[in-house]
Amino acid sequence: MSGESLHAEIISIGDELTIGKIVDTNSAWLSQKLTDLGVEVLWHSTVGDSMEALMSVLRIACARAEIVLVTGGLGPTEDDLTREAIARAAGVELVYDPASFEHVETLFKRRNRPMPESNKVQAYFPAGSEVINNPHGTANGFSLCIPRSPHGGDYAFLAAFPGVPAEMREMWNAAGAEKVNQQIERRIGEKRYILTRSIHCFGPGESFVESKLPHLVDRRHVPRVGITASAGIITLRICAIAPSPQECRRQVEETAKIIYDSLGEVIFGEDDDTIPSVVCAALERQGKKLAVIEWGTRGCLAKAIGPEVFAGGLVASSKQSAAAALGLDEDADFPAILKACAERFGAERVAAVGPYPADGQVDSQAQPQVEVCAWDAEGGFKSQSYVFGLHPSIIDNLFVCRALMLLRE
Repeated sequence: MSGESLHAEIISIGDELTIGKIVDTNSAWLSQKLTDLGVEVLWHSTVGDSMEALMSVLRIACARAEIVLVTGGLGPTEDDLTREAIARAAGVELVYDPASFEHVETLFKRRNRPMPESNKVQAYFPAGSEVINNPHGTANGFSLCIPRSPHGGDYAFLAAFPGVPAEMREMWNAAGAEKVNQQIERRIGEKRYILTRSIHCFGPGESFVESKLPHLVDRRHVPRVGITASAGIITLRICAIAPSPQECRRQVEETAKIIYDSLGEVIFGEDDDTIPSVVCAALERQGKKLAVIEWGTRGCLAKAIGPEVFAGGLVASSKQSAAAALGLDEDADFPAILKACAERFGAERVAAVGPYPADGQVDSQAQPQVEVCAWDAEGGFKSQSYVFGLHPSIIDNLFVCRALMLLRE
């Protein structure tokens, strides 16, 4: 396997991005796609609709990255400067492409609308470009190589796409990815295959997981292993890049075995798996139904359960109100409440999240506890207390996952 790696920069263009009216999702999506191709994304740049600023960003990007992807600024209005700026950066003129003009005309006719004269600019591209067709929009993209020196030699490969995410993604999947692949093969001298595999963990923190795998997350490790944390889920992403699919599989399987041997039960799934999907799939295989009781998560636990295994649920304001709703004394304990819930809804399993503390009880000194419980007809009752903390935006999902992971145990 070649040790070479291509570097990329993604440039997002538009005043609506720089003033914060729209969030740039294109860069994140393209970064994932480039990473899957074995290209290392080192820079994201966002620039407004200014020719001077755009030229500056393009010059810097083409000087430091072999792959430059640009989104936005390909519309027909005066503030759409991308095609002209790239032509200037490449030192070429804009040239007219009749096929692209026909494409724009056809779209307007199909929509039974007159075509403004300004849309003709969308048929002009920097000389030497290859047009990237946009089947559902008037803004075709293009790609070209921009020399880094007037004397030739090294160059940056640039591809420009419209800023509309759906159009950009369709064009990338149809042509953009293959063009980048061609650049990889051209520069590195061999075709490379990429295989990725994501392994998900829950429970310990990111630093603990990394401490169990001290050498795998080293950027020099082959294959590359990245570690990310989101809402309590730690993901280890293996990315193998090799001259053959067989070598990719070997690298991924050997690394995955190390991860499983090192982390064990904290791993709950891979790739598209979530904790709810894993638990529900296991229940469905067993032919079991699940009921839930929630004093804190206000229905979030029930919402996470698939209809194929969901028996029913109870959302209550307190432990006492749940006991009363199930016909129990108000001083009934958690095991009795969960068992009664199972009987009420005809379920073999029950998951529960205990009451959240009142707002006034949560401060920098107090450490209120929240109970997470699980019950099944064969294994009985199990519970775990957790300190109520972390950011409000993730707290509900965190306790849902804790309850389901306890049930999984």
